[in-house]
Amino acid sequence: MAVAELTREQLLTPQETSQLQLVWERFRKHRLAVVGVVVLLSLYLFAFAGPLVSPYDPETQFIAQENGVPTLKNLFGTDELGRDVMTRLMYAGRISLVLSVVVTFGAILIGVAVGAVSGYFGGWVDTLAMRFVDFMLTLPLLPLLLILSAMNQRGGLPIDVPDFMNAFFAWVWSMSPDRAEGVLILGAILVLFNWMSVARLVRGQILALRNMEFTDAARALGASPWRIITRHMIPNALAPIIVQATFDFGSIIVLEAALSFVGFGVQPPSASWGNMLNNVRDFMLVQPWRAFVPGLAIFLASISYNFVGDALRDALDPRLKL
Repeated sequence: MAVAELTREQLLTPQETSQLQLVWERFRKHRLAVVGVVVLLSLYLFAFAGPLVSPYDPETQFIAQENGVPTLKNLFGTDELGRDVMTRLMYAGRISLVLSVVVTFGAILIGVAVGAVSGYFGGWVDTLAMRFVDFMLTLPLLPLLLILSAMNQRGGLPIDVPDFMNAFFAWVWSMSPDRAEGVLILGAILVLFNWMSVARLVRGQILALRNMEFTDAARALGASPWRIITRHMIPNALAPIIVQATFDFGSIIVLEAALSFVGFGVQPPSASWGNMLNNVRDFMLVQPWRAFVPGLAIFLASISYNFVGDALRDALDPRLKL
């Protein structure tokens, strides 16, 4: 009588597969998300490594050829001031990509703090916090952003950025500390109006977690509310927060581009993808490629983040199977 032999791989059960492996198996099945990761890595590489090999400075002016047409010397042509478009696109990517990360993480920190406290303590704390969130959500976003951005340009906002932050981001963005401070204040304005959705999301997660067995066990062991929130509840609510963050990355890029396009975002001579579009408005008929290049970068970054967010939403859902 033959005896069947089982290999180790055949004996492995789903429980023996780590959670990280399960997430990766689910994520890689989304081909568009994998393509999105490759595109995002390429954009970051283009923005941060590209200037190291570019022979031009983003503000150096050349004697532009007729209509600034692309040549072997200037692959994307030159702008109205004779500056190399490709080099400016690289430096613009630094600002647009890094600003989206800074604003998203700032909004998540505020949203997680407000949502966690509101959901755990409930009562008047929850009522006060959520009514404030509702009030913020009813405000007209674009007009307020335009007003505050205009005040920022004229020095009318009482916001002082620490010198070490100005120096650090000036180094990251290859600009003067004064310019970096203006971009950071713009980021603070964007954070002010982008934390509410995270707060409502986290509150819902905390409401579902605060009466579960592990929370009752932590209370019985004498853990303080703050320890329960930070050590037990927030870590268990990370999956939807991560997914929300990926969507916010793309939306912040588009929002910054919209503000810069109308002249209230990143100010020249610093370049962002949005103000590169703004600068080409008067030259659309003679230099249409100058609008296509930053527009394509915004599109690729935004849609790639959305693809990654969709994949993470499915990969982190414990109800789904491989």
